[in-house]
Amino acid sequence: MAQSYALAWDIVAAGRMQPGISINGRFLTQPTVGVQRFATEVVKAIDALIDSGEYAALDGRIEILAPSSAREFPLRHIPVRHCGFASGYFWEQVEFPLHSHGRLLLNLCMLGPMAVHRQIVVVHDATVRALPSNFTALFRGLYGFLIPRLCRRSYRAVTVSEFSRREIGKWYGVDVSNMPVCYEGGDHVAAVPADYAIINRLGLAGRRYFLGVGMGNNKNAETVIAAFLKAALPETAVVLTGYRAFRINGPQRDVAMDGVVNAGYVSDAELHALYDRAVALVCPSRYEGFGLPPVEAMACGCPAIISNQAAMVEICGDAALQCGAEDIDELARLMRLVHDDPVRRAAIIAAGHARVARFTWDSTARMLLDLCLEATSARRHALPGTAVMRQAG
Repeated sequence: MAQSYALAWDIVAAGRMQPGISINGRFLTQPTVGVQRFATEVVKAIDALIDSGEYAALDGRIEILAPSSAREFPLRHIPVRHCGFASGYFWEQVEFPLHSHGRLLLNLCMLGPMAVHRQIVVVHDATVRALPSNFTALFRGLYGFLIPRLCRRSYRAVTVSEFSRREIGKWYGVDVSNMPVCYEGGDHVAAVPADYAIINRLGLAGRRYFLGVGMGNNKNAETVIAAFLKAALPETAVVLTGYRAFRINGPQRDVAMDGVVNAGYVSDAELHALYDRAVALVCPSRYEGFGLPPVEAMACGCPAIISNQAAMVEICGDAALQCGAEDIDELARLMRLVHDDPVRRAAIIAAGHARVARFTWDSTARMLLDLCLEATSARRHALPGTAVMRQAG
């Protein structure tokens, strides 16, 4: 497969093919959490690969199309072109395909324009179907209608773990036998200098704490808090970070009790500092398509305690401590273990460093670029089922 890609790149470089790619930039109108994080880091990694010269044939042939209200995203080789009058779903379904006519579309955040065949869509998970109570009725309806149709109509639908691929097939009734798996990276937070001012701002100076990141409903904050209280660790806190959109997830209540610190949304630099000083990340998620916080934690040298949810076990392997998502007693035991046993904690950190080396945004970007190349180098576009589909190993 590498030889076939090399040959195709030679064709591109010779000027016999114009592979223009338009990246769906709707994520630039949204907070950088979840799938928006994926899009941000992938695009940065693609830009770096072009800058390195390895994918120089695509220089000047990739752009981000974004609504007029989108924030700027300065890159060296990938310009942002603001277009259209709307934003949100209407922009994505109508204006984005009109302004990118004739180009391959790359959609990194679950959705893309349903009328377009010549596109790649990254479908991260089936959470909306698996945990419907976590989402508003409008959000459930839109995703339930669009995702199965996008999987069937797009040149290629991609996902982020083997577990997620199975779930997409199960919940959306689509054939996923040839759906490529494109793992996420975990090296972005550790690459940013830590901002330790947040330690003082949250009143954590001289205090030990556990960390829960992105604590929406599926992240299972109530079990984290119950286990923390049961562990009864003196002079220790639990810090919860995260952003929750009312129109997507519905209302949220912060937890107000001694020892529980609600940090809200934090920057990457602040998150790096929190990982660096934490006793451990506590992430007993009920459902994940990939599970980014444990990978971020391992990259920052923070031990992770995860639920035995299939995607996180797939990603973390034996490099994280595991318990049942609702097993408060076992989670409390593991919190006490990592709190009280520095030798065991150091061993978990070392295992995490070794494990996380396989999850980089560079690898993610390479796979997606090669899929784009496959699509643009085909003599004719073929719908899924007739195209020759390759899965990256």
